[in-house]
This record gives sequence, C-alpha cells and structure tokens, in this order.
Amino acid sequence: MTARATTRLSGAGKARRLAMALAGATSLAAMTAALTLPAASAVAAGAAMRFDIPAQDLNQALLSFATRAGLQLAYDPARLDGRRSAAVAGDLTADQALDLLLAGTGFTWRYTGPDRVALEALPEGGTAVRLDPLRVDGARTGERANGPVAGYVATRSAAGTKTDTPLTETPQSVSVVTADQMRVQKASTLADALGYTASVVTMPSVFSRLADDVSIRGFNVANGNTGMLRDGMKLQSNVYDGSQEPYGLERLEVLKGAASVLYGQLGPGGVVNAVTKQPTRDPLHEIGVEYGSYDRIQLQTDHGGALDDEGRWSYRLTALYRDADTWVDEVEDDKLYIAPAIAFEPDDDTRITLQASHQRIKTKFGPPLPDTGTLYPGPGGEVIGRDTFLGEPDYDTYDSRVNSIGWRVEHQASDDVTLRHALRYYRADVTWDYMQIGWSESFAAYLRRASDREEHSTGLTSDNSVEYRVTTGPVDHTLLGGIDLYRRVYDTDRYRGSFSLFDPVNPVYGTDPAVNFGANSGSRTESDQAGLYLQDQMKIADRWVLVLGGRYDRVESDVTGKAAGTAETTTDNAFTGRAGLVYLFDNGVAPYVSFSQSFSPNAGVDRDGRALDPTTGEQVEAGLRWQIPGSETMLSAAVYQLTQDDVVDTDALGDTVQTGQVRARGFEAEARSRFGPLQLIASYAYTDTEITRSDTPGEKGESQNGVPRHMLSVWADVGLDGLGLYGMRAGAGIRRIGSSNLIGEPKGVEAPAYTLTDAMVSIDLAELSPNLAGTEFRVNARNLFDEDYLTCNTVDGCRYGDPRTVIGTLSYRW
Repeated sequence: MTARATTRLSGAGKARRLAMALAGATSLAAMTAALTLPAASAVAAGAAMRFDIPAQDLNQALLSFATRAGLQLAYDPARLDGRRSAAVAGDLTADQALDLLLAGTGFTWRYTGPDRVALEALPEGGTAVRLDPLRVDGARTGERANGPVAGYVATRSAAGTKTDTPLTETPQSVSVVTADQMRVQKASTLADALGYTASVVTMPSVFSRLADDVSIRGFNVANGNTGMLRDGMKLQSNVYDGSQEPYGLERLEVLKGAASVLYGQLGPGGVVNAVTKQPTRDPLHEIGVEYGSYDRIQLQTDHGGALDDEGRWSYRLTALYRDADTWVDEVEDDKLYIAPAIAFEPDDDTRITLQASHQRIKTKFGPPLPDTGTLYPGPGGEVIGRDTFLGEPDYDTYDSRVNSIGWRVEHQASDDVTLRHALRYYRADVTWDYMQIGWSESFAAYLRRASDREEHSTGLTSDNSVEYRVTTGPVDHTLLGGIDLYRRVYDTDRYRGSFSLFDPVNPVYGTDPAVNFGANSGSRTESDQAGLYLQDQMKIADRWVLVLGGRYDRVESDVTGKAAGTAETTTDNAFTGRAGLVYLFDNGVAPYVSFSQSFSPNAGVDRDGRALDPTTGEQVEAGLRWQIPGSETMLSAAVYQLTQDDVVDTDALGDTVQTGQVRARGFEAEARSRFGPLQLIASYAYTDTEITRSDTPGEKGESQNGVPRHMLSVWADVGLDGLGLYGMRAGAGIRRIGSSNLIGEPKGVEAPAYTLTDAMVSIDLAELSPNLAGTEFRVNARNLFDEDYLTCNTVDGCRYGDPRTVIGTLSYRW
C-alpha cells in the first residue's frame, strides 16, 4: 500500500504507525521507511511544482512530501519523533522543498537512485546549507526587497526606505501585493491587483485597462508623472500612456502618505511601486493559456535560468498576448507584452541587469457618463445601459505603443559599502480618439462631440546612491545618500468637434464626426527634476529604529500651448523631510510614529500674475505592526492625518487662486496570514476627508469627490486535501466599497455603496497523473453575483463597473 493510500484511509496517526512497522520489517539495526508514489520519476523531482505543507510533525510532513513529489524516502521514523518541520509553500522543485522541510531538524538527504532519497543525520556540530522557508527564485536565498514571495505575506520592502528593510522596521504604512496573490486572484490590471489593499481606490476596467488611475488615502497619485513607479523610479510621463501589466511583476508595493523625501515631486497620497520580474539562475519555465468571458483568449509565458555553467549570466523572458472582447459593444481588449532581461555577475560582488519591455494595447476608451441616466434616471425614466457603446465604431480607438530599456548596476564595494546605479529610457505613442457624452439642461438632451488626440511622451530617469553601514557604540547606522534625475517630455495634440444630439438608450451609429483640426488645444511640456537625498536608518540597541531623511529638489518646466503658441517657464525648489521611530518588542510587535512631507509643482499663474507655488503635503502617522514569531502572519494598523496646502482652485469670479487646503484623517488595518493550508487577506479603511479652505463656491466643508468613507475586504483560499480533494484549492473574497460624496450634486445624492464577490477554484493535475506534475487548472470569477455598480465623482462623471467575468487558466511549470 502506498503512502498516499495509507494517509487517506487511516489518517495521520495510522500512517505514521504503518511507516514504523514497515521500517521494522526491513532491518532491526537500521530501520528504514519507504514512502512511494507509483510512476513518479526524476523528471517530476526536477520540475517546479506547487507545495502546500504546513509546519507540523516531521514524520507526517515527510509523508505529505513523498505523496506530492513522487519520491521514495528511506529513513528511520523513530529518530524523527518529536521533531517538527518548517512550512513549505510555493512553486518549488522537490529538492528545494525537501531542503525546507529538513531545515533545522539535524537531518540532511541525498539521492540513492533516480527517484530514491535517503535521510541522514548531520554529524555532531555539523551544518548543511539550507534555504530559508520561502519561495526560491534561484538567484539568491531567502526573501529580499525586490524578490518573490511564497504566498501573500511579504516581510521586507524597499519602497519605504530605498534599502532592503524589514517591514517591521519601516515607520510608515506599506502594503505588498505579491505575484502569488495576483496569480491566484487573476489580476488582469493593476486595479484588480490592488482591490484588496486598504485605503486604495481604483477605477473599473473600462478605464484601468488603458490607464493606472489610483487614489490612496483620498488623494490621486497617478496624475501623469508622480506616484506610479517601476522598480523604484518614475515611469510614465502621462497617465494615459497605458497601464502596467501585472503578469510582468514580482510584486506591487503601496507606500501610503507623503513620500517626496524618497521620490521627489509627489502628491501626498503616496506611491505605487511595480517591481518587475528579474533574471534567475535556477531554471524557471511557465506557459499558460486562458479562455474566458467575452471570447477572451490569452497566451502567456515566463522563462528564466542560467546561460552558462557558472551562472554568471542569467536571463528572464516574460511575454503575454491577449485577444478579447468586452461586455461593452464594439470594444475590444487586446494586448501584447514582451519583457526580456539579462543579468551578468562578473564576480560575487557585482550584478549588472539589462531590462527592456514592449507593450501594445488596442481597445476603446470608456468616457465618463453624466449623472443623469446613471446616478438617477433621465426625465423620461431612461437609464444608460452598462453595455451600451456610446462612441462611433469606425472612429473610436485607443492604440498605445510603449517601449522601455534600461539597466541596473549594484556593486558591493566592501562589507559595509554598496554602490547602486540605475537608468531607464521610456517612450509612449498613443492614438486616442473617442466621443465625449454629457447631459445638457438647456437642451434637456444628451449631447456628443468628438475628442481627437495624438500623444507622444518620453521619460529618462536615473537613480544613483551609496549605502554605507557603520556602527557607533550601540547604534547600527544604514546611511543612504544619492541623487536622482528625471527628464520628461509630453507632447499632445488635441482637437474637438461640435456637439450634436445623441440618444444613449436607442443609439444610432454611422455618423462621421466633424473634427475641427484648425484649433489645437494641446501642449508640449518639458521638465527636468533633480533631487539630492540623504537618509540615516539607526538601529539602537536592537530595540529602537530611528529613521531621519532629507531631500532637496529642483524642478524646471516649460509648457507651450499650441493654440496661442505661448510658452511658460517655471522653476521650483523644495526641501522635504521625514522622521520616524519604531520600537521592536521580542514578541514581534513593532509600534511606530512618523512625520513626512510632499510637494508637487503647479503650472500657471494666479489672478495677480504670480507663478503658482508647489502644492505641499504633510502627514503624521502612528501605527503598529505585528509579525507573529514562528508564523506566516503580518498584522498592521495605522491612524494618520494628511494635510495638503496651496491647492489650486477658482474664486467666485473664475480667477485662479492658490488658497485651498484639504485634510484627510483615517484609520486602516490589514491582516495577511498563512495558517496551514489557509491563506488570508483582510483589510479595513476609514477615510474622512474635508476641504478645509477653498475660494470655489460650495466646496468648503465638503468631503473630497469619490472617496469612500468605509472600505472593507476579505479574501481567503484553502487547500482541500483534508477533505480528500487532493491538489484542489478553493477561494472567495468580498469587497465592500462604501458610499462617497459628490460635490455639486443635490443634497443626499452620493456615489452609492456596492459589494463585490470573487471566487476561485484550482486543481493541481499532478494528483490525476504524475506525468502532469507542474500543471494547474484554475477558474476565477470576479463580481460573481453580477452586481450592477458605479464609480463616480463630479469631475469625471460616472463609469459602470465590471459585470461578472469568468476566466479559466491552464498553466504548466517546469
């Protein structure tokens, strides 16, 4: 009887006793137990497969491992009595998984045949090289700030410090969305990926499939060239250049609150840092195919490994192709993404990585809809349908072509000094034509007009730093000094047509939009930002962590309006600072307090002809993290106050003034955990925003547009081995988005609250046949109960959210 059959028929205790009996029958001097799986092979042992073995009695863990890996294990079970294994989770080879299981137990292992493994005790005082109990990418061992994570619980990040730092030592809120989470939840956009993150508000996919529009703690962070980063540096020069592809990412990091001390010109809400997949020394291969709602077909592949015997050269190649329709008539969702990378390590202290990417998106824009016909019915009781196409089939288009290329160099000059240099060039070309729609009170009718846009943007960014570690008495310093540069060019040609009547309930297509190409309302913007920063992370007596940082920025911008041909030049200088203090308890609890600042330049002049000052922000935050020792659990909570000053608004005469102030206060909590076969994410956010000063009539005292006061989300998925459904996982999630204020709407009219339910089920096909090791089939459903919902603000109008979508994914990893 195989180990698998024993476990299923008799339970853990009987399986262990049977293993001991078999061992006794083999030899009294040196007992061995053989745990076998029919038809297993060395091919399976060398292939990456999904392991999900919780920390438990070592004998029982080895039974689970043998069943999953298809290997025969020979060992004396009596010698393992009382020993416990570490948890093993993630996509690993059998070798890597067995290393993790035996880490710290005093035992090692060796192959005695193609599919036979013997366990041996380490000699007294002996040690063996073991991998940390985390997902392994082959380049290095253990978790690192820009590396992969097994499951949902990251413990390190560089987003909050620009150094590889434990989250418990970071005095500011940071949420990390791992690649595993994005894969299990089937995130097709960054908005999907951030759906279970506290205090983050995103747009539905009619917008987010072509632009990453994100608000954090009530403030937009994606207005062109500010808060959306890639690998810690500025990326886009224009928010409409195209959305980033989640399949190309290792993780998403959300740093919440003012952070200009690290990244220069920013809004006060924070940043979203997309960390790309990196070259890996160990072989890594995946191919996948998807089919889903609205004739969605997607092919994706990811490969990595060493290019030479010594592993000095390694590579990564990630690619995706999608051909899909959407629930909106006449709107496609097509995409091509290719990202090659190569790394060279001439010695053990130096790593040079060259990366490039090409992305093309072909779709159509979902324009904002008027409140009449969405928030409330039109005068005839009409409601605009969420699947109604409001443009012209032969006119509307969104076609973006985005390319980037760059390199990163890291050199360990000594045990205490690390030098880093990074540079990236980015270019985007976008053709973007669509029909705008609105409601006219004077005509008591819906009107349309054409918007014809051609956009070109480039960005050249570089970050150069020195990290120096030194100890002075009881204080361990991590000093960071650097300079970053960003050269941005954004050139847009914009033309519009004249308004015409349109019935969105009974649309008639075929009109050739009349566009006035004689009036170009576009502009050309050129700006240069240079920032000099210095930071000291001080760890005092292994208890206190004090972080102090300062930065000086200079920004020069030239804006030329194409209608009048006039040019406007502004120069802004700003100093921003930051201070944070953390206390580290032995039980993993880490309370902290922090203060941070932000600034964002403004173009234009006020009513007196003076150049506008930068808009500034300040945040005070107090929080608590708890990384529970011996577990894969991270709990966090924070309270904060954010204040944004020198906000540009309009007075009663329509003149530009800079007297506005917005305040946000809130509380947020997140939990991320893995407990045995269960993985859990939970978050709650309370956000109270108020416009405390404004010369715009009716604004003072109002809450910010479209900021939900309450947000709650819970996601859990669990392995079903305990129910006899071996290799299966099932998951479900709920997202509750509360109502939000809409300035200018009649009293009592708000953007309505909504609740969305997501679900997932997957099966590891190796359970059906060992020849299918590494193969998984997964089905994801988003908005499972097909709730009809809106996201609104009075500036951009309303958009319908996604209906129920179902996607099946078949993937093979080796």
